[in-house]
Amino acid sequence: MSLDAALADLPWDQRQRFRFVEAHVIWRGQIRVAEIRESFDVSTGRAEKDLAAYQRLAPGNLVRDRRTGEYRPTDDFVPCFLRGTATEYLQVLRNHELGDDLPLAMAASGLGATETLEPPAREFDVRVLARLNTAIRERRWLAIDYQSMSHPEPRRLEIAPHVLVFAGRWHARAWSATHESYRDFLLSRICGLPELLGACDRNPENDWDWRNDVAVRIAPHPDLSSAQKRVVEQDYGMVHGMRETRVRVALAPYFLRLLGIGHGDRARSAQEQQIVLLNAGDLAALDRLA
Repeated sequence: MSLDAALADLPWDQRQRFRFVEAHVIWRGQIRVAEIRESFDVSTGRAEKDLAAYQRLAPGNLVRDRRTGEYRPTDDFVPCFLRGTATEYLQVLRNHELGDDLPLAMAASGLGATETLEPPAREFDVRVLARLNTAIRERRWLAIDYQSMSHPEPRRLEIAPHVLVFAGRWHARAWSATHESYRDFLLSRICGLPELLGACDRNPENDWDWRNDVAVRIAPHPDLSSAQKRVVEQDYGMVHGMRETRVRVALAPYFLRLLGIGHGDRARSAQEQQIVLLNAGDLAALDRLA
C-alpha cells in the first residue's frame, strides 16, 4: 500500500494525534509518550502504539533517545501531516487560542520563548463586510459613502463589487458607476452601512486587471556582497539569484508594497533595501508601478 493510501485510511482521532506528534518534533525538537497520553487522555499503551504506527508510516522520521525516552526528529525528517514551514508555525502562534485546530493548539501552548509583533488591526464595521458579500453573491449594486484621500468629504458612490481582497487591509474590487472603471475600495473607508440596490448586469469577466496576471521578479540588491546575496536568496527562496511570482495585475501594487520594492529601490542603500524589482518596465507599462 502506498503512503498516500495508508494516510487516507487512518482513523480521524489517530490522524489528530499524528499531527500533534509532528508539531511537537518540528517546533520543540522532541515528543514523549506522556505528552500524547496526557494531551489526548489515552493510555500509555495507546500512546506507545501511536508512535510505533507513526514510525511504520514514516520510518526515517524519528529516532528514540534511549537515555531520556524522547523521540527526536532525524536530519532527514519529512512531515506527512503538516507542511513543516515557518509560516505554518506563525499561523498557529497567531490562532491557537481560538482552538480551531486542537492538536496544533496543544502543541503550541506554552511556547513562552516565542513572541509575535503585529501592526495595529484596521477594524471596521463587520456589517459592511456582510453587505458587500450579499451584493457579490446576489449580483447587486451597492450605494456607499466613501471617504477617499483625494476628497475632503465622503462621496456617494454606486459600485458593483465582485470580489473581496485582503492585502494587509480589506478592500473590495468593484465597478464604479461614478468613475466608469474598475476600482479598489478600502472597507475601512466606507462610512456607515452600504445600501443594497437593484440587480446589476456588470460582468466581472470584463475586469481585465483582475482576470490577467503579471510576473514580479525580485533579486538581491546588486550592491550586496556575495555572502549577503546568498543569504537573501535563501531568505526569499530564490533560484539562480532570482524569484518570480505571478500575481493578478490588479493586486500587483499591493504585492510591491508588501515587499517594499518599486520606484527607487536600487537607489537606496543595499543594507536597507536588500531586494530589488527586476522587471519594473513590465509593471510600469501596465500602470502598476506605484
